[in-house]
Order: sequence, then C-alpha cells, then structure tokens
Amino acid sequence: MLDCFRKGCFILATIVSQHVFAQQSSVKTFEDDFKKSFNTTPQLDVKFDSRFSFIRGTDIRTSGFKIGVSFNRNFKTGLGYNQLIIPAKSVIQSEERKFDAELKYIYFSPYFEYVYHSSKRWEFNLSSQIGIGRAHYQYFNPTTQKAVRTRYSAIISYEPAMLIDYKIIRWFGIGTGVGYRLVLYKNNGIEEKITSPVYIVKLKIYLGEIVRTITGKEIQAE
Repeated sequence: MLDCFRKGCFILATIVSQHVFAQQSSVKTFEDDFKKSFNTTPQLDVKFDSRFSFIRGTDIRTSGFKIGVSFNRNFKTGLGYNQLIIPAKSVIQSEERKFDAELKYIYFSPYFEYVYHSSKRWEFNLSSQIGIGRAHYQYFNPTTQKAVRTRYSAIISYEPAMLIDYKIIRWFGIGTGVGYRLVLYKNNGIEEKITSPVYIVKLKIYLGEIVRTITGKEIQAE
C-alpha cells in the first residue's frame, strides 16, 4: 500500500517538476529530493486559503482549507475543501422566463506541492490540485414565492500554481501565489466559463510549533 502511494506521488510530483528550470549539477535533483523526503516521517500540514478568479468578468472568491502531510518540508500532499464565499451572479431561463440567479459551487481538491527553495522564513513551491465538485443555480420565483434550486452539475478542474510562503512568527505564516483554473469536465447545466486565472492568498498554521510552545512536547505535526 505504501509503495503504491509513493509511486502515485512520484508520478504526480514528476508532472509538477516539469515546470521547474533545469538545476545545476551542484544542486540536488528533483529525484534525489523525492527519494530522501519520502523516507522521512511525515508531518501534519494545515492551511487556509482564498482564491480569487473571474466569472462573467466579475471578481469572485473561493475560500477553503487544506489538511495533509509534509515530507521533509520538500513535498506536501493532502486534501482540500473549497466553496464560493459570495455566489456568482447569473441569469438563467426557466419556463420561458428569465430569472436573476446565483451560482453556487463547492469542490474537494487533492493537492500536491513541491518546495524547490526554502530558508528560515521563506518557501517557494509549485502546487498542483485537482478540483472535484458540483455547482447549481438558485433563484427566487415571484409567481410561486419560493426559492428554486436547479439540478447539481459535476465539475472537474485542474489548478497549477506558483506559491510563496512567509513565516511571520513560530506559529503562523502567510502566502500568496498565481495560478490557473482549467476546467476538464463540466455538465451542460452550468453555462458560466469557470476556466480563469487564479490569485491566491493563504494563512498557514504551524501546529507543531503551537503544541510544543504550550505543552513542551515534540509531535510530528507542522
């Protein structure tokens, strides 16, 4: 089971690493980092982020959190949950009438990150995540005086990004980055073009440092 997990991570990590410029012979190669990192004990990785993108030319925000594991601080993988904080405005047609509607969208996101440069406070990494979720419209029908929700539509997306993290204090850090949301699959029920550039702002919590400060005990969580 563990070997299959490592092989799967290596394949995904290799895809991400193709975006990294060729390293000099004096610098550790990606493969060396991978082999060394996945032989270490994983640490807990927790972060909250907001992703700004565009639908119909309108700025929207997707917020969520991620929880996973970090291997030697070089490779991070886990699962995220995301949703539109402010539903996107839209217009849909139903029963030969047009209604002002709101687009609501939530998705889970398996993610993988490769930290290609780090120091005491800074981390530069490449991120890749797959979004698997659903969306629907909701509108108010004045005739029936009821809120109407359309059928859910499945959406699958791919989001590569370049990220920068800065550790403010022992317990918390912030980060930013840019990426692109590419929709791989979308049902016909959703008309909006969700493919868009993405701008990322995130808060990172170093749980290991918090626990060590409070209890004085060492745990594998960071």
